Amino acid sequence: MHLLHPDPIQAAETLAALLEKEAVYARGDYLASFTLCDHGPGVSADDRLLLVDWMYSVADQCEFKRETTAVAMELVDRFLSSCPPKASHFYLAERENFQLLAVAAFYVSVKTMERVAFGSDLLALVCNGAYTKEEIERTEKELLHGLGWKVNPPTAMQFAFLIMSLVTPHIAMHDELVVRVLDEAAYQAESSVRDINLSRERSSSIAVAAMFNAAYQLLDSGIRQEFLLALSCILVGNFAHPRELQVARLRLQRVLDRCETTNDDRTHLPNEDESAAAPTDAALEVSAAVCRALDGCGPMTNNDTSIAQSSPVHKMSRPSGIYGP
Repeated sequence: MHLLHPDPIQAAETLAALLEKEAVYARGDYLASFTLCDHGPGVSADDRLLLVDWMYSVADQCEFKRETTAVAMELVDRFLSSCPPKASHFYLAERENFQLLAVAAFYVSVKTMERVAFGSDLLALVCNGAYTKEEIERTEKELLHGLGWKVNPPTAMQFAFLIMSLVTPHIAMHDELVVRVLDEAAYQAESSVRDINLSRERSSSIAVAAMFNAAYQLLDSGIRQEFLLALSCILVGNFAHPRELQVARLRLQRVLDRCETTNDDRTHLPNEDESAAAPTDAALEVSAAVCRALDGCGPMTNNDTSIAQSSPVHKMSRPSGIYGP
């Protein structure tokens, strides 16, 4: 099928290259490190969750790939895991600054992942004027330099497609079932982005965890045994240790089970340490004026700009922004 790599040998080589590349994109527990330094409450895991929700909402409204949000948050997480203490304090002590960093990361991700002209002025409109184009561009430069211009991390779904390309030649799975497994794996991979604990896992581990979970949910016992056996044969080399993969799988499954969601119910998932889901203002929409600009319908007029800036569906504001009062 066209979703999978047609050549298993090339798929295996690409998978091996991505596993090597993945080592460069490691992320740490920057929120715990920041808290231990006794800087005050600052940004929390729930603040990060709301940012992810906002990005997914904007991506959906703009018809971007959902992986664009995953890459954006990977940039944020990796930057904050490795930046100097002064920069870490600046972006984690105040929600407003953390939000600005996420907006800049989303801007970078759109430019690398999407085939659409998406300028900083347009993103400022999407943010309802919470940040100027100059602020976004300045933060973008700091982000790029801090990451050493490494802005193309391997994603969980890249791994999932390659792994499935290697598994399917050895088992009798019809195309519709392959699509269903990949669909469920994609949903679980997207859900993992929202969880601060899972965000530290390797993308390959998230892919494997999601595919194992999808197999148990969707495949009958006979085909499931064949699928898992073929999948296990691939998990050699630079993949995480089987114990680490098992921990990631169970953690991901707990997140999904706790919310009792299904692939058809796109309810978002809480972080592991979230005691109660706070009401979220993250379900933002993009105004018609912004969507017309994205569709290439010509430059925005002054009238369009005023509509975008006054649109009541934008919840982003300074300083509380998408986090509520």
